[in-house]
Amino acid sequence: MQFAVPDVEFAMLDARKSASLLLIAIALGCFPSCSKQEPPPRSRDEIFRERMELPALYITAKSHKQVTAPAGKGMFLDAETGELCWHALACTNPDCPGRQEGEPYLFIEPDQGFYIKSDKTVGYNLAAARAAQWSDGTCPKCAAIRNRAAESPEVRQRYVNWARPYVLPETAERMKALDEELKRCITYERTQWVAPDPGNRKPPQSSGGPQPTKADPASRP
Repeated sequence: MQFAVPDVEFAMLDARKSASLLLIAIALGCFPSCSKQEPPPRSRDEIFRERMELPALYITAKSHKQVTAPAGKGMFLDAETGELCWHALACTNPDCPGRQEGEPYLFIEPDQGFYIKSDKTVGYNLAAARAAQWSDGTCPKCAAIRNRAAESPEVRQRYVNWARPYVLPETAERMKALDEELKRCITYERTQWVAPDPGNRKPPQSSGGPQPTKADPASRP
């Protein structure tokens, strides 16, 4: 007498084996696509730190030597000349007398309160800063073609707007890329943000003081 039970068991084993092979094939097929996913972007802090480390142009106060240093360094003492270095400004006025071969005139706007101590460190004299004659931050070369006494506020503001921080070409190019990276960072942060569940909000806790209660209509006169 023959029984069909073994055939059923073998069929079940074959089905399980086929299912296992199918799962392995799916996993192997998914692995290459999963490995191609882009890594998460850098954080805002990392992008900002790189911006501060990008090269910037500084100019010494007396010899007008040009020095390249990180943008976030700020005013510093140049070891070679022993002078204070300041961020370079550029006049973008197309009619500026200081323009040469189409390049903007570069200048600085130093704070007169800073000085170099005898120990080669930087100090600050508040009295000297108050007594100094401060300019309006406009280009000194353009002063030759201006009539400050007669110019309107609109014209004066135009000269103020023409004076801008000078950015090295390679730094400007890199800043564009960092701006795009920052946009991707913000977009990524928005996809990771999870809105709070309104159902999990707890009622405000009592501060312990007397709480207002509704007046009983029956107790009213």
